[in-house]
Amino acid sequence: MICSVDIKKAYYGNRQVLEDIFFDINEGGILAVVGESGAGKTTLGRLVSGLYKFYPLTYEGKIDKKEELDIVPQNITDSLDPVFKIIEQMLEICDDENKIKNVLKIVGFNKPDDILNSYPSNLSGGMKQRVLIATAILRSNFILADEFTSALDMVTKIKVVNLLKKLNEERKISLVFITHDMELLDFVGEIIILYDGKILEKGKIEEVKRDAQHPYTRFLINSTPKLGLHYTNYKFSNINIDKRYGCPFYKSCKKARNLCKESAPPLKKKGNRWLRCHF
Repeated sequence: MICSVDIKKAYYGNRQVLEDIFFDINEGGILAVVGESGAGKTTLGRLVSGLYKFYPLTYEGKIDKKEELDIVPQNITDSLDPVFKIIEQMLEICDDENKIKNVLKIVGFNKPDDILNSYPSNLSGGMKQRVLIATAILRSNFILADEFTSALDMVTKIKVVNLLKKLNEERKISLVFITHDMELLDFVGEIIILYDGKILEKGKIEEVKRDAQHPYTRFLINSTPKLGLHYTNYKFSNINIDKRYGCPFYKSCKKARNLCKESAPPLKKKGNRWLRCHF
């Protein structure tokens, strides 16, 4: 096992931002953390990566890592210094130029010398992202990708995701994906659906995508744009969330009863799945 997390509560200043978050990642394993903006995904990433120390973030619980993880960041442009060539920036991480060239070949650059002698401004968004992935795997076999495709077009997103999938399968790179885009998760691994700092659903990626049990998970799946979709004939999913009720999804759930209106639902295990629901 490369990482084990059991966070009882986490606070940003005096405000509670996470509650009852737990998961294990085996070597070569994949965990996807999915939710809309404000769900607590990036906060969780900061805690797992250790970057929480640079923020007013504290937590109760434990985070055990066998290996330090490296981050593929969300902001591509700001992550590479425009003043220096790629070779100068990568040599700060690894002083073995042959190793750097080999890693660049692994992430799909057939002519690594051309890339190394380029400035970031000479590279496309997808190329910059592959350079950042190469930089990450130079430092670690455990990578956290935080909304790393948000600045890319859909076709480039899929190419970058397929690259990470290949690295996972061939080099046993352990991955934590933080995203709001369910369509990108074509992996074998675990998934956590976050809302308001809490787990709503947790299970295997393929099972959750095929048969989502929570109305919020179904909303995320059905509201994701898909390649080849004729949008003039398609109506995106919507959901009614009302935090005045014990369960905010009381008005959107077919299983809802008076208990849901009055009491917050617990997180329960149902077979291989965890679900925040009374029933």
